[in-house]
Amino acid sequence: MLEQLFAISNELILTTLAVVVMSVNLSGRRNSGRVEILLTVFTLAALSLAAVTGFFPERAVFGGVYQAGPVAQVFKCVFLLAGLMTALLSWRGNQPVETLPSHRIGEHLGLMVLSLVGMCFLVSAQELVLLYVSLELVTIPLILLVAFNRRELRSAEAGMKYVMFSALSSGLLLYGLSLLYGMTGSTYLGTVGSRLQMSFLTVVALVLVMGGVGFKISAAPFHLWTPDTYEGAPLPVATFLSVASKAAGFGLFFKLISVGFALASEHAQLLVVILASLTMSIGNLVALMQTNMKRFLAYSSIAQAGYLLVGLANREELGTASVLFYLLVYLFSNIAAFGVVTLIAGATGKEDMRDYVGFSISNPGLAAVMMLAMFSLAGIPPLAGFLGKFYLFAAAAEKGLYWLVLVGVANATVSLYYYLTVLRWMYLVKAEPGQEFPRIRTPLAGTLALGFCSVSMIAIGLVPQVIRWTETAAKAGL
Repeated sequence: MLEQLFAISNELILTTLAVVVMSVNLSGRRNSGRVEILLTVFTLAALSLAAVTGFFPERAVFGGVYQAGPVAQVFKCVFLLAGLMTALLSWRGNQPVETLPSHRIGEHLGLMVLSLVGMCFLVSAQELVLLYVSLELVTIPLILLVAFNRRELRSAEAGMKYVMFSALSSGLLLYGLSLLYGMTGSTYLGTVGSRLQMSFLTVVALVLVMGGVGFKISAAPFHLWTPDTYEGAPLPVATFLSVASKAAGFGLFFKLISVGFALASEHAQLLVVILASLTMSIGNLVALMQTNMKRFLAYSSIAQAGYLLVGLANREELGTASVLFYLLVYLFSNIAAFGVVTLIAGATGKEDMRDYVGFSISNPGLAAVMMLAMFSLAGIPPLAGFLGKFYLFAAAAEKGLYWLVLVGVANATVSLYYYLTVLRWMYLVKAEPGQEFPRIRTPLAGTLALGFCSVSMIAIGLVPQVIRWTETAAKAGL
């Protein structure tokens, strides 16, 4: 029993943290927001370090229902780092009251940590029922976070849309999983994968599962909720949603496709390729027309999901390693961009990129962070984004999907234009006299988060140990 509890100690610690943080918030003590953020930051930092170093055991427990393998550990590292960066960016600092009220910061952090518990269970689950329950544990706290500012119309609308699309996607996924159980007589993923035979029902189940998970990862044509939800949610919530939730969706996608549908590889690959092409193209083309930074980053995240699907088209070691590596790259690049937008919106209320004129003069440090984030997301060397995209395209080329690589390269070229558009407004367009951009005072926590992301974007592109870590995990498997 103790061995089993130690195997899930990561999830137990996170659950305890959520309870403690919410309890501190309910105590009503003054400045409790600071205490809650410190508790969350130090706990998530320790768990992230444990995930990187492989402190937690890699074994199957509870009859094989739960298995924390090397690939799952990499996913958990992404989740925990996303939570850590979001907690740092949630520090009240100079944010307006309606963004994240200090007296409710414990609710925000507690719900975020509960969602992290679901994500960690999700990538370790080896059984269909646990997979679905874990997915709901991920989703329900996120719904509450999106509608966190319940008196604000945009937040309430975003929460309602997220509820409706989440319910639809869960229904599709659950129906697909029920077909898998009906055809194989088992809820264990490994058994399902070995017993599943190709038939019309198998294809139907595959389409339903991909449709259900497609909503979670914002893959086209299931992406319509994403820009409205990101625009209405508080910015720290949108930050967490764009990285951690997407990574959890890809963890679920990878597990179901590579294990559950192992014998339907050709059909699965065809659907993944179609999803990748649509998602990259729609995300990049619509992003060209955006000026609101929330919606801009939402469509950017849709396009990035398309690139990740390119790597998933190759389900062998290279494809798995490329997806794991790009998730780490995307983590730091996207959080850096959202972090700067959060600070700007909190201090000035400005969300339109056209209002960033003169930003580089009054805030050169933050402008440099945004420049690094845009360059990394666009895939400009020597930043990590270039190596990440190259790795994904190499995985697709290894499977002979050269036309998919061409589509990816063409979309990466298109994305370069709109990422540079943000920098154009910041650096090249001069402000009119009397309309200079105000100087933003960055809290220490925000400085730490943005500094860590900036260093990581440079270091990951230059240090080969990160790639070797993901390759080792991919070779070891789930």
